Amino acid sequence: MIWVAGAIAVFLFLAWVGKQSRLGRLKAGPWINQFRTLRSVISMGLVVLGITMLLRGLVWQGLAAFLVSFILGGSVRYQTYFRQSQEPAAASYSSEEIRAYNTLGLAIGADRKAIKEAWKRLMKAAHPDQGGDVSRASALNAARDVLLKRRR
Repeated sequence: MIWVAGAIAVFLFLAWVGKQSRLGRLKAGPWINQFRTLRSVISMGLVVLGITMLLRGLVWQGLAAFLVSFILGGSVRYQTYFRQSQEPAAASYSSEEIRAYNTLGLAIGADRKAIKEAWKRLMKAAHPDQGGDVSRASALNAARDVLLKRRR
């Protein structure tokens, strides 16, 4: 029974690490991929543990080990599937937002930092004090306002 409790503790720790890295609180790096490998290895070990427990007559503990193994292995296998489903589709953007992305020369769905950087870069040439056009500067400001309003 202690093996199952240890496996659950490791699973919860790895789930926490994954969530923290997705939220940007942990610096992404090659060690994140090592955790993915570690989850796969632990999942396979739990399958072996579950078979061993079933052969010894510990039915509920063996089934619990299988359940934890499938949850842990499934989180590795379908991780990219669930991540893709969380991203907004291009169809969820209004035509005004799509025009704003095109005005700033950005891909649809760019983050807040990219929006600000593109606006600054384009405003250096388009600002009226720098010899630029007033209508171009106002179009850039409107595009920035539309996109930053959505990003809040």
